[in-house]
This record gives sequence, structure tokens and C-alpha cells, in this order.
Amino acid sequence: MKRIASAVALLAVACAGPQGGETAAPEIARAVYRLYDGPAPGSEDWDWEEYRYVDENGEEYYTNIKDPEIVAFFPPKETANGAAMIVCPGGSFLVNYFTKEGANEARWLAEHGVTAFVLKYRLIHFARNEEEAFYEPKGEPAPVYTPEEQKQFDAYRNAALGLYNDDGRAAVAYVRSHAAEWGIDPDRIGLLGFSAGGMLVSDVALHHTPESSPNLVAPIYGAAFMLPEKLPEDAAPLFVAAPEFDLFRGLTGIDMVKAWRDAGIPAEAHYFACDSHGFGYYPDRERPSYVWIDLLYAFMKKTGFIK
Repeated sequence: MKRIASAVALLAVACAGPQGGETAAPEIARAVYRLYDGPAPGSEDWDWEEYRYVDENGEEYYTNIKDPEIVAFFPPKETANGAAMIVCPGGSFLVNYFTKEGANEARWLAEHGVTAFVLKYRLIHFARNEEEAFYEPKGEPAPVYTPEEQKQFDAYRNAALGLYNDDGRAAVAYVRSHAAEWGIDPDRIGLLGFSAGGMLVSDVALHHTPESSPNLVAPIYGAAFMLPEKLPEDAAPLFVAAPEFDLFRGLTGIDMVKAWRDAGIPAEAHYFACDSHGFGYYPDRERPSYVWIDLLYAFMKKTGFIK
């Protein structure tokens, strides 16, 4: 098994314990697994350093990812329900917003019995150094390149196209291959993604093999670039959530829902007024749109994904 050495010992997420009648949150075990043996296919020559940034609130971000991993959040065995969800953070395929659109949701799912995995998929190499790699989450100006540097970074972008989608397919296949070991039903493995991660989820929903076929897909403020005339025979139930006015032009989640409904496949959409792209989920904050995660859970139950 391709488990990262530093995570051989599972890290229990500490909880403060019950106070004033509150019920203690279950302990969630966490571990890291590499998707591929050796360099990832198609990017064997990527030799740059991966960067990690933790902001003042403790939120994690990654750039320059070249060795894809899944970070597992295992629920206690007594509450695990056999379903699994792979969570794909957004970040324009440049940054992985690991906490806001990954770990927060994965922990919530694990606390509700779903074995969750956050996918660190390959990203476009765009920064000359660590300082400018996180300009977006830091709220700083974007890097300025010379014409020669811009040409090189354009080449890096072209080289990365589609590889992140391949990592989504590999993640589903990897989890399915370890389903028995982890107490997961191989026919209940879903994909949840945000923004760029939602695009990834949409691509995998439409293009997969039997091994990499998801059983439920949930693009959150992200959608497919184009839809085929006919959906795959094994297309999974679809859940969509997004702000009323999103960044994307052209196809949206509504287009996907219509295609799914026309094909007779369960599909549900929730569009939130007066909200903006990138709302993610924070368990300790109040925001009307955060009801999306409860609505997703209800959809998972309605479609039999959670039994």
C-alpha cells in the first residue's frame, strides 16, 4: 500500500470533550496515501518543489502538486456506514484550497459515518518561488512574468491539461481497490468537488472506466465544459449547488441537471441567492448557503448512497 511514511501512525483529530450537555464529536482517524507507484503517468519529468502554506487561521493551501495523494478521514468503525466520498478542492488548478473545500467537508462527512478522502490532484506549475505561489489566498497581486517566462509557464499549463482529471479517475479506482480493507462498499464511492474540483468531478462523471466510475457526483459551483449527446450508461446521480450569480459562463450545473433528468437519472440542484463563488464550508461559521452540505447528505440517503 502506498501510504506516506509520515502518516503510518493514524493521527486522531482531538476534540475538546462534551461541555454543558454537548455530545463530543467522534474521533476521526487521518492518513495519507499516494495514488501512483513512482512518478504520476504523464508528468514523469516534473521536477519542481511542492509548496505548502498555512495562514493565520490554520488553513492549508498547496501549489506545484506533482505527486497526487488522497488524505483519508476514517470515521469510527461503529458509526461507519460503508459509503465513501472523495473531496476535490478548488483553486483554478493552480492552488489546492485544502481546508475550506476539502478537510472541512471531509471531517463533516466522517462525523456522519462516511469515509472521506481529500484529493491533492496535480496542479499547473506557475510560480517562480514559494513567496509568489500563494498570492491568491494571501490577497496579493498576481506575479508578473517576462515574455520568456510567460511562454514557459504557458507550456507548463498545456502540459498539465487533463492530468488532474486523470487523478480523479485514479482516486476512485484506488479507493475501490481498497474498499474491502477500509470497510467501504465498492458500489458507493462518490465524488464531491468545488470550482476547479467541480470541473474535475464533472469530467470523471462523463469519462471513466468501470474501475473509475463514481456512484454519486456533486460538483459545487463547477460544471462540465461540454456535455455529450448521450450520457454514459452508468452515469451516477447528480447533486449541484452554486451561488445564484457564479463566475462561469456557458454550461452550468443547471445544464447538467437537465441532461441528467432527460436521461432519467436522479439529479438535484440548489442555487443560493445573494451569495458568491467559493463559499465552501466552515463548521464554526454561520452562512445560509452552508445548508448545502445537509442537503447533499439528504440526497445521498434518498438515492440509496447511504443506507
